[in-house]
Amino acid sequence: MKKIVLSIAMCLLAGGMMAQSASDKAAAKEAAKALKAAKKEAKANLAAAQKVKDDIYARIADKEKPASEDEVLSACKMGQGIVVKAIESGHLDEDVLGQAYKLSGDLAVYPLNIYLNAAKDKLAFDTAHYYDNLFILTDALHNELKYTKEVKGEQGNVKYLEGKRKSLAQSADYFAYAGQFESECHHYDRAIKAYDFALNYAKAYPEIAEQLDMHVAPEQIAYYAYHCAHEAGNYEAMDKYYDQAVKFSAGALGVKQVRAQSYMERGDTASWANYVHDLCIESPSDNEDFIQILLAYYQKQGFDKMEKFADEVLAVDENLLIANYGKAFVKFQAKNYEEALKCYEKCTEIKPDYYDAWYQCGMCKYQQAMALNSTISGIKNRQQAQKTLEDTKALFGAAIPYFEKARECAPDNPQKWAYELKQCYSVTGQSAKAAEMDALL
Repeated sequence: MKKIVLSIAMCLLAGGMMAQSASDKAAAKEAAKALKAAKKEAKANLAAAQKVKDDIYARIADKEKPASEDEVLSACKMGQGIVVKAIESGHLDEDVLGQAYKLSGDLAVYPLNIYLNAAKDKLAFDTAHYYDNLFILTDALHNELKYTKEVKGEQGNVKYLEGKRKSLAQSADYFAYAGQFESECHHYDRAIKAYDFALNYAKAYPEIAEQLDMHVAPEQIAYYAYHCAHEAGNYEAMDKYYDQAVKFSAGALGVKQVRAQSYMERGDTASWANYVHDLCIESPSDNEDFIQILLAYYQKQGFDKMEKFADEVLAVDENLLIANYGKAFVKFQAKNYEEALKCYEKCTEIKPDYYDAWYQCGMCKYQQAMALNSTISGIKNRQQAQKTLEDTKALFGAAIPYFEKARECAPDNPQKWAYELKQCYSVTGQSAKAAEMDALL
C-alpha cells in the first residue's frame, strides 16, 4: 500500500516539473520576443533621430531659405528627446553606442551656439534649455569617446577623436556661464550644480584633464558659487566654497564680509564675533565698519574687553581712526580724562575736521573743570580754595580752543557747541563772548 502511494506522489511531482518547464519556456520565449521588439524600437528611434538631424542640418545649409533659430531649436529638442530615449532604453548594441552619442552631441551643438550668441548680444534666451542641453552635450562627447574605437592609419579617426576631446575640454567654461545664467534667473540650485560641475570638470572627464584650459579661473568660479549660495541661503555650500573663493583677489574682501554677514543670518553671534575679530586684526584698514560694530559689541561685555580689542587693532595700525576713538571712549567713561585727551587728540591728527574728536577733547578739560569745581565748597583753607578756583578757571579756559575747533567743523549747528562755550566764556570772565553764545542757543 505504501509503495502505491509513493508511486502516485512521484508521478504528480514529474507532472508538475513538466508543467513548470513548459511555463519557463513560454516565459523565456515571451522575454526574447519583448527584447527583440525593444531592440527594434531602440534601433528605430535611433534612425528617427538621425533623420531629424539630417533634415534640420540640410535646412540650416539651405542658402535660399535657411531654417530659423526657433526651427533649429525645436527640431534639435525633438531629435534629442528621441535619441536619449534610444540610449536610455539600454537596448542599443554596444557597437552603435558611439554613433548614438555622436548623434546626441550633434543635436546639442547648434542650440549651444544659438544660446551663446544670444548671451553675447544680451538677448533673452531659454537659460533652462541651455543648462540641460549643455549637460547632454558633454555627456555625449564623453561617451562618444568612450564607445568609439580608435582607428589609426590614413583612413583612421585619430584626428577626429582628438577634435572631440578638444571640444569636450572647451565646454568646461560653458558650465561657468550656465551658473551665471541660472543665478540671474534665481535658479540657485541649478546654478550651484553648474558651478560645481565646472570646478570638478577634470574629475568628471579625466580623458581631457591634461588639456583642460579654462578661461575662468577656478577661484573666480568658486567666488560666483559662493555668492550664489549666499543668495540661496545655502550656508553649507558657502562653507564649501569659501577657502577657494577667498583666493579670488578681486573679490576676497567681499567674500569675507559676506561670510561675517552669514553668521548673523544664522543667528550664530559667537562665530560672527570670532570671525570678524580675526578679520579686523588681519586687515584693520579694510574693515573699519566691522571694527566699529565690534567695539560696540565688546562694550556690552565690558569696557575692559572693548579697550583690549582697540589695543589689538592699534598694535597693527596705530593710525586707525575708529580704534583710537574707541580707546578714547573707554578712557573717558573711566574718567581718565588725561589719557582720553591723548587719544582724542590722536584722532584730530588723523582727521583734522573730525567734529566729535575736537568736541570730546574739549569735554575732557570741561569734565576735569567740573570735577575740580565741585570740591571748592569743601575746602576750608581760603588760599587753597582760591587756588583751586583759579585751576578750575584754567581748565575751563583750556577747553575753549577745542570747542572752538569743534565749532569750525560744524559752524551751522550751534546746538552742538554753543552751550559749552557759553559756560567756559562765562567762567573765564569773557562776558561778551558768553553773550554771543547765548544768542545762538
